Amino acid sequence: MPRPARTLTKHETRTSLAWFNWNISLRGIFETICGGATMVFVAYALVIGVPRDAMGYFSAAISCACIIQLLCLPMVSRIKRRKRFILIVAVIEPLLLTLAVLATPWLPAGLRPVSLGIAVFLAAACLHLTRPFADDWLATTIPSGLRGRYIGRRVRVSSLAIVAATLVVGYIVNLLGTENRAGLAGLLVVGGVFGLAAALTLTKATMPVNEREIGLTARDIRGVMHNRAFVRLVIGTLLLMLPFYLAVAYYHVFNLEVVKMSPWLIACMGVGYLLVKLLITPAMGKLCDRLGPRKLLWVSGPIYAAFFLCFPFAAEGRAWPIILAWAFVALADGIYSVAAPAALYSTIPEQGARPAYFATYNLVSLGSFAVGGVIAVPLLGWLGKLHWTWGVANLGGYHLFFALCGLLMLPCTLAVTLFPENRRLPVGSV
Repeated sequence: MPRPARTLTKHETRTSLAWFNWNISLRGIFETICGGATMVFVAYALVIGVPRDAMGYFSAAISCACIIQLLCLPMVSRIKRRKRFILIVAVIEPLLLTLAVLATPWLPAGLRPVSLGIAVFLAAACLHLTRPFADDWLATTIPSGLRGRYIGRRVRVSSLAIVAATLVVGYIVNLLGTENRAGLAGLLVVGGVFGLAAALTLTKATMPVNEREIGLTARDIRGVMHNRAFVRLVIGTLLLMLPFYLAVAYYHVFNLEVVKMSPWLIACMGVGYLLVKLLITPAMGKLCDRLGPRKLLWVSGPIYAAFFLCFPFAAEGRAWPIILAWAFVALADGIYSVAAPAALYSTIPEQGARPAYFATYNLVSLGSFAVGGVIAVPLLGWLGKLHWTWGVANLGGYHLFFALCGLLMLPCTLAVTLFPENRRLPVGSV
């Protein structure tokens, strides 16, 4: 007979939440250096011979790895020692990427992009494999009445770590140069060390449910579709984030190759983005608890559109529109980073096959990035044949691409109506 579920004590809850903050902070440094769309990764990929228009394929590889999550979920859900499984796979992820970075320079030129792409896919597969259970672990640890405030605090803590990492990385890349293959590879290895440290912090966190896990089946995953609030949220997220599915792989390609921004300026811009986001998340967390996520998300959509529509005005020697764009998106992301997780957690039932919900959400969201990355490659190829001048804007293929994303963002904002309008429960009901 299975042992009953065990809830955490106050001390265990506080300790676990603190270690979750350490985890996201160290992982934030890892992703700042090694993420598939970061300045370091993009520069490294370009220097080993990846065509700039093909960067969308890396984004697609990272996102396609989420299919591993769905295929393996029924089998993985039967693992008894779930915390140990999360830890082991979390360690494998940065190790795989580090080994690939070290091995890639020794391969023939034609195989280097392939090697890096396979490594990125496998590392992302490791993350996706544990994601439903790691998300469930965090969601069940956060007291329901404090979701907005804790998520806001979590964003602030991780943002401080990322600010420091961005400054240091920008300075180092500026010294190394974006053509220094060995130096960029070394920096990616350092990022892998931080990824390993992030995984090890989870050893200190306690799981709310001890050795009593529900074995998931395909029927459980199909059953998720009967939760109307959750289905509406997934569709809403898919529509609201549609322009980002196309664009996310090309920010730093645009900055480095089109606008010719220096790595140090890119880093300073990134720090400004993070500081703005850091300053507004406390207020956003409180507002989310009080008003519900939907009201906040109504504000973020038009700001996201303004972000994309700044890109067409940038050119080599004129970087200020990009800096303005990232000031806009910092405001919108400060809202979204609090409101979106709070909305998701509110649609998932307290009991039952909860990991199936996280798996479905991740599959749809990340799968959309994969599809968007693949679509963006031929779209950029087609737009690259066009050229349009409008006032101070001298629009090439990349300018038109981001302008299209900005115009698309305006109707996509209407998807906010599909998000739940949950407000904070009375204290006595928590």
